[in-house]
Parts: sequence; structure tokens; C-alpha cells
Amino acid sequence: MASYNKLFNGAPPEGDIAVEYWSTVAKIPARRGEAINQLKRINADTPGNTGLQNNLALLLFSSDRRDEGFAVLEQMAKSNAGREGASKIWYGQIKDMPVSDASVQALKKYLSIFSDGDSVAAAQSQLAEQQKQLADPAFRARAQGLAAVDSGMAGKAIPELQQAVRANPKDSEALGALGQAYSQKGDRANAVVNLEKALALDPHNSNNDKWNSLLKVNRYWLAIQQGDAALKANNPDRAERLFQQARNVDNTDSYAVLGLGDVAMARKDYPAAERYYQQTLRMDSGNTNAVRGLANIYRQQSPEKAEAYIASLSASQRRSIDDIERSLQNDRLAQQAEALENQGKWAQAAALQRQRLALDPGSVWITYRLSQDLWQAGQRSQADTLMRNLAQQKPNDPEQVYAYGLYLSGHDQDRAALAHINSLPRAQWNSNIQELVNRLQNDQVLETANRLRENGKEAEAEAMLRQQPPSSRIDLTLADWAQQRRDYTAARAAYQNVLAREPTNADAILGLTEVDIAAGDKAAARSQLAKLPATDNASLNTQRRVALAQAQLGDTAAAQQTFNKLIPQAKSQPPSMESAMVLRDGAKFEAQAGDPTQALETYKDAMVASGVTTTRPQDNDTFTRLTRNDEKDDWLKRGVRSDAADLYRQQDLNVTLEHDYWGSSGTGGYSDLKAHTTMLQVDAPYSDGRMFFRSDFVNMNVGSFSTNADGKWDDNWGTCTLQDCSGNRSQSDSGASVAVGWRNDVWSWDIGTTPMGFNVVDVVGGISYNDDIGPLGYTVNAHRRPISSSLLAFGGQKDSPSNTGKKWGGVRADGVGLSLSYDKGEANGVWASLSGDQLTGKNVEDNWRVRWMTGYYYKVINQNNRRVTIGLNNMIWHYDKDLSGYSLGQGGYYSPQEYLSFAIPVMWRERTENWSWELGASGSWSHSRTKTMPRYPLMNLIPTDWQEEAARQSNDGGSSQGFGYTARALLERRVTSNWFVGTAIDIQQAKDYAPSHFLLYVRYSAAGWQGDMDLPPQPLIPYADW
Repeated sequence: MASYNKLFNGAPPEGDIAVEYWSTVAKIPARRGEAINQLKRINADTPGNTGLQNNLALLLFSSDRRDEGFAVLEQMAKSNAGREGASKIWYGQIKDMPVSDASVQALKKYLSIFSDGDSVAAAQSQLAEQQKQLADPAFRARAQGLAAVDSGMAGKAIPELQQAVRANPKDSEALGALGQAYSQKGDRANAVVNLEKALALDPHNSNNDKWNSLLKVNRYWLAIQQGDAALKANNPDRAERLFQQARNVDNTDSYAVLGLGDVAMARKDYPAAERYYQQTLRMDSGNTNAVRGLANIYRQQSPEKAEAYIASLSASQRRSIDDIERSLQNDRLAQQAEALENQGKWAQAAALQRQRLALDPGSVWITYRLSQDLWQAGQRSQADTLMRNLAQQKPNDPEQVYAYGLYLSGHDQDRAALAHINSLPRAQWNSNIQELVNRLQNDQVLETANRLRENGKEAEAEAMLRQQPPSSRIDLTLADWAQQRRDYTAARAAYQNVLAREPTNADAILGLTEVDIAAGDKAAARSQLAKLPATDNASLNTQRRVALAQAQLGDTAAAQQTFNKLIPQAKSQPPSMESAMVLRDGAKFEAQAGDPTQALETYKDAMVASGVTTTRPQDNDTFTRLTRNDEKDDWLKRGVRSDAADLYRQQDLNVTLEHDYWGSSGTGGYSDLKAHTTMLQVDAPYSDGRMFFRSDFVNMNVGSFSTNADGKWDDNWGTCTLQDCSGNRSQSDSGASVAVGWRNDVWSWDIGTTPMGFNVVDVVGGISYNDDIGPLGYTVNAHRRPISSSLLAFGGQKDSPSNTGKKWGGVRADGVGLSLSYDKGEANGVWASLSGDQLTGKNVEDNWRVRWMTGYYYKVINQNNRRVTIGLNNMIWHYDKDLSGYSLGQGGYYSPQEYLSFAIPVMWRERTENWSWELGASGSWSHSRTKTMPRYPLMNLIPTDWQEEAARQSNDGGSSQGFGYTARALLERRVTSNWFVGTAIDIQQAKDYAPSHFLLYVRYSAAGWQGDMDLPPQPLIPYADW
């Protein structure tokens, strides 16, 4: 080059000599690229120079620019002078390629350009041979695998080479290449296995040096990996053996010594760990893991020693553990902040957390703790903003996702927590995230199960929970459900399952206590309660359940003491389910302990704690308005509203005045009835129920008899068919009844009179007991009630003074009844009633009856404030005697020997803020049959002279059937908080019976009521119709 520079004065030559010049320059490695570019330029300017093209192609191939080299050879092949040379060079470049699809394609490409010559013949023969070889799947797999290994494509090479080895397990080349592929992939164990096999099969293979080198490297790092895994598995003895094995393989690398230091750390042998880490640094001063290990050892000994060590490090070493240096400062601040948090000084703790965050900006867990402190300090918006900003800054950071998920779930935002976690690809989830997701999903499973159960699908909910992996939480839920449905055997078994896993589980112990209480075994309950571990850190919920158990065991003083401590704690807590349940049950206890006024005050606090309201109600209108149902409520809010409403209304004083009119057409003098009833009732609280005082003023008018020309009548009444009657044609009566009674959720009783002033006056009343067996509700009652369907049956009449002048009537039913109902709040419901009565009256033949009534209804609309139902009702009655006549000795009441009816009722009930109504109608079909009965069943009432005639007279029996209908409308309006007015109309039409009702009422509430209107409205029922 010096000669060229001297000859041309440093300027590159032009023309033919330029080819020689740049070919020479190409021999200088640093200028080869420049030379190739110049030769390419000359070739483009002067095409056809085969010498130039020959040199350029060889330069391109030697520079690994194969595509460009082949392009130059294609140019050469176009000229006769260069074609043979191009063919030889081209074939020389492809003939030694490993057999593969690529080599076949290269030969085909070559043969598509060249058609004669020795190289062509050789290429044709080689192509045929390769195609034959590649037709064999095993050979193809081997060839492709070897090519892939050479290209560094381990993922593609491994399956191909595995296939080749399966075809020929003694193929050392394939085994060695497979070991190399595993090594490239980092699969040390498989790399070692396959390399060892290759070397054993062919100890003199040309690749043995490479395989031995790879085997040593993989044995070393396999031992390191296995040692690290053993340490993670808490097996330091195995880890030590593996790290020592790695050290024996290669005693020049520092990581085996580092591993021995990690083993010493795991054993807490800090002096040995210190020696190993120091030896590691002597072997490799850049091993930052050893620097970190020593810093952590000194940090454990004292922060000051760690700081002194860090100060002695080189700049690069110190940078590698700058996080430890910062964390030493953070540790001090964290300890101070934790002390403040334990004292409840959240704002001061937050200030220290801000200092920590300044030292470590973007720290996930410092941000989390700062946000938690701010939340507790009442700065919730600022706390939420911090966590949102963190999520935006580190959207793909698993720790951020986990921390934010914890934060959201800790503040009752489970769905938001899951949504945030799911924004991170599942492949990036760590064990903490998976555990949190499992817990939140379990929460959702339980939430779904509870929702199913609330909708009446308890069996479906229970089946879903039993499909989940065993857990105490699910067993406790199943036990609680079984306990609520009084399946104490199942509840006990579920609680025992929990105690088998967790012998001191407080929830399970309390659950068994509650089961024993419910089963009536108070001794066993006290024994269980005594097993509860003593602790000062019991949750509010645990203490609440203890208080309830104490109350149910009769330890009222202990329960009072527990609630007196609990209620102030719950009031001081932020709103939560736990504090709300304490206040709700505390209010119930106060009411049961005889302090309903304080109980209502506690319910106001429960409304705040449960989230019904953010502001404690200060007056009755506000308080009672908050008891209105809300379809968005959860079970706790719904329960707090309902319980508060029930107690408030139980404590209210109500006065109701109502006037009721009803009538039915018939024969003047005894069955053409027009009745007016004016009712006054006062309801007041007494004990845990309601006492009432009642008076009904009743006027019944059955019209006048039609007389003949002599002014007499011979109607089938009294003894008029035996001797024409005369005297007072008009028949009516009036009187006032009084009654007193009491009722609660279980018992009710009343005692009173029939209207005083009627011809026949009696004491009447009843007592009933109400309970349920699972979803089946029942009521049993014993009663003495008047029959009020006619003046004769209700109040009695007096035979015409022109005849006997005797009083008769005033029929009373003495008997018992059983009512059943099944309604789980779902779309379907069933009810049934069975009663039996002895019917007696003054101078009336004795009788008895049995009545069966049942019905099914379907809720077409089933909402809190609106309900539409359609159903099917059936009645079957049997009276021993037909005493429906009005002659002396008869009862004047409907009494068929057979009665069967079916009805299809439709009902619409709805309420708004100040209105409530019911509209109903039904269509019916009925069949009845009566026997022929003596017209005068009691001969002792008949004068002797008339008895023969009386014995001959009878009331003919018969049967009938037909269709009927009813229509009913009932409406109530809240005028003010204290005053309510209502009205109703009822029209019935059936064969031989067509009564109609109309009523008006006004009700006064002394305390005032702005809660839900009654659905349906509840007018008074005449005392005679109870």
C-alpha cells in the first residue's frame, strides 16, 4: 500500500488498475468494507469484468455477505467468460451446507441458473441424495436440529433432536447437539445428561473438546441452581453439598463460594458467612451479592457497623447497595411511624411516612402505608389519590398491583380490587397476588352464595360452597346456615370440622355454644363458652357473640357489662359491618332488658355505622324516614332499618276510629241485613308487645215483616208458621262491645264481649301461639267467637209476643284451629287452615263444624313496594246439621253438610311515599248440599198444643252450584306524620249470598311515622269477625 500511495500521491487510481488497488486494500481488515463498496461501484460502472466480479464475490462471501455474493455470481453467469468460474464458486459455497431444507433449496437455486459442467453434475447427484435423505423423518429431524443449534435456535432444535435421538439413541452427534441446545436454553440438568451420553458413546469425536467444556460449565451452574433451590426449600445441608460440588468443578468462579456464604447465613452462622463473602470478593470484587451479604450481616449487628462498612466500599460497590444505605434511614423513620400508629396518631405517622417516601420515591409499600395512615386520619380522598397515582406510575409492577389490591379490598372495594389485579397479565402474578385473588374470589363465592340464599335458593348456595376447596371460612358459613334453619346436627358437624383444623377457633367455639343454647342444653353451652381462649385482643364481633350468648344463658348482668363496654367502642369506630352489628344487637338487648328508649337511640347509631346514613338522625321524622326500605340495601342495612322500624312502631301509641257498613239482601224481618259498626281502638306498648283496648258500637237492622190484611205474618221465622205472628214488624238491635288484648311476635290473646244491648250477650275471646319449623310457619289457636252473619246468629231475636215471646239465637263457636304458611320470599307461596268448632246458642240446637281452607299464590311482581299475585284457593266445609233457618231453635247461619269451592284471586298491592292501596278480584265456583231438617229442632221450646204441627214441618234440603265473584279496593293516605286516613269497599256475589262492605277510618300516631306505609293497609276488623 505504501508503494501505491507513493505512486499515486495518496489518491486512489482509476480505470483497470483501480481493481487491483481496491483488491489490495481489501486485505486490510479495517478497510475491507470500504474496498468492497468501491469494487461494487466499479462493477456497476463497467459490467462484464469477470476478474473483478470473481474477486468481489469472494470478498463478499468472506465478509459473510452471502446474498450480495450470490447476486454478483448471477451477473457472472450471464457471460460466457465468467459462467464456469461463477458455477465453481457458487457450488463451492453450498456443497458443504448441513443437509436440510435450506441446503436443498440452495442446490435447486444453483441448478436453476447453471445447466452443465462438472459442478452441475455433482450438484444434481448431491440434490438427489439430500432429497432422499430428507424423505426419512428421523434424518430430517436430525438435520434440522443440527442446523438450528448452529443458528442458536435452541427452542426449535430441541424437539427435532429429541426425535432424532429416539430414532437412533446411539447418535452421539445428535446427543451432543441436544446437550448444546439445552445449554443454550439454560436447562442445565438435561444439558449435563445429554453431553455425558455423547461423550460416553464417542470419546474421540471431533466435537469432544467443545462438549467437555460445555459439560463442565453446565455441571457447575446446575449445582449452583440446585443449591439455590435447596436453600429456598430450607434445606441448607443439601445446599452446602451442592455448592461444594460446584466448587470442586470450578474453583476459580466466585458463585460457589457465595453460595456457601448464603448457606451460613441460612444457618445464622454469621462469622462463617462473613468469611465466605469476603473470600468471594477477593475472587471477584464485582460480585455485588457478596457486598450485599456483608452489608446485611453488619446491619443485623448494628446500623452503625453497617454504615461504617458501606463507607469503606468503592464507589461502584456502594452504588450496588445504595438501597440498603437508604433503607437504614428508612428503618429509623419506619420504627418511629409504627410507634405513632400503635398510639392512633395517624396524622403524625403520615408525616414520617412522607419523609420515608422522599428518601425512596415510588416505593410501593411506603406509599401503601402512607395511604393507610391518611385514610385512618380521615384524609381519604388524598389517600385514594396517592394509590391511584402509584398505579399510573407503575402499571405493570406486580408489587404495586398487590398493594393496591390490598388497599381496595381493605376498604370494602373487593370488585375494584379484582378488576385492578386483572389488569396485570396473569403470567406476572406472584404468590401474594394469587393468594389475594383466591381470598377475594372466595369472598365473591360467599357473596354469591349468600345472595342465592337470600333469594330462597339455600340448597343451591350450599351445593356451590361444598364444591369449593375445604376451608374454615366456608365451614363456618355452612354451620351458620344450618344453625339458622335449626339443623343443629349439621351445624355441630361443620363447627367440629373447623375445630379439627383449628382447636382454638373462637368462631367455632361460639358457634357450638349457640347450637347448645338453641337446643336447650344450657349446661353444655356454658361449658363451650368457658373454652373460649382468654384474650385482650378479641374482635368486636367475637365480643358481640359472647354478649349474646351470655344474654341467652340468662347471665343478664354479664351481658349488660359486655355491651356497656362494646357499644361505646363501636360508636367510636369508622362505619363498618362489625361496628354496625354490635350496635344493632346492643339495641335489641337494651329493648329486651326493658329500655326501649335507649334502644331506639342505639339504632340511630347503628344506622350511621351500617351506612344507612352519614348523619345521625335528630328527630322522629328523620329517624323513621330512614327506616324505609331500599332495594339497594345489603342484608345488614335492611335488618337495621327493619328492626328499628319494628321497635319504634311497637313503642308508638295509636288511636283508630273506623266506621264499617255491610249488608246483604234477603227477607224483611230476619235476613234483609243492614249493619253499621263503629270501632274505636287504642294500641299502646306493653312489655315486648302491644296492648289494645277496643269498643265496637254495632247496629243491625233486618227490615220489617210483610203483613197480610189482618196485619199479621206467617214467615218462616220464630213460630210464625205455627201461628200467625203480630206485633212489632221491624226487627233491629244495637249494642256496644268491649275488649282488651295483647300480642307480640309469638303470643296473642284477647277477651271481650258481644255487643251489650243485644238479646244475647256473651264473653268471647281467644289465644294463639305462632312459630315456625324451618320455612313452614304455623299458628295454633283456641277461641270462642260469635257467628255474626245475621242478627239472629249474632245478637239473638225474640219470638213474636203474640206467640211464645222467647229469645233465641246468639250462636257462638268454641274450638281450635291450625294455620300453616310457606313463603320463603320467592315467587311461590302456600297457605292452609284447619279448624273445628262446637256451635251453641241460646235456645238453638247444638251443632259442630269442620272447615278446611287452602290456597296457592304466585307473585307475578315481587318487589318491596309493589306486589301482584294470582292464585288458586279451595274451601271444604262440613256442618253436622243445617241450622240456617230462622224459626225457633234454628241458628240463622249458613251451615251446609257439604260445601266445596274453588276461586282464582288476583291481587295488586302497592305503596308510595304517602299512599298505600290494594285492588283485588276473584272468580269462583262453588257446590253445596244440605239435608232436610226439622223446622223446629227443639220441641221443648214449642207450646204443647203446637208440637204435633211443628213435628210435621221441615226445611227441605237440596244442592246447588254456581259461579260468583268478589271485588275489593282498599286505600290509605298519610296526611301528616301523625294522621292517616283510609277507605275500602268490598263487593261479593255468589249463589244465595251477596254481602257488600264499605268502611272509612282515621288513625292517629302519637310519635309520628314517616316510615314505610303498611302494605296492604290495615284497617280495623270488627271484633265480631275475629
